[in-house]
Amino acid sequence: MDVMEAIKARRSVRKYKPDPVPEEQLQNVLEVLRWSPSWANTQCWEIVVVKDPMVKSELAGTLPKGNPQPPRW
Repeated sequence: MDVMEAIKARRSVRKYKPDPVPEEQLQNVLEVLRWSPSWANTQCWEIVVVKDPMVKSELAGTLPKGNPQPPRW
């Protein structure tokens, strides 16, 4: 896929399915993240995987009240 095709095919996800992500696919995504480039190879990100629906709900409750788009997980 070239850049223009990627830009034209881009979509904004507004709602996610409640289905869990299969573990193998999750591990593939995490592997891609580990290998993705970063400025000066600083890799200055942290990835947290939350699977528990109760924890997701609690995290959603920590968002500021003025957040225009609450999460829909």
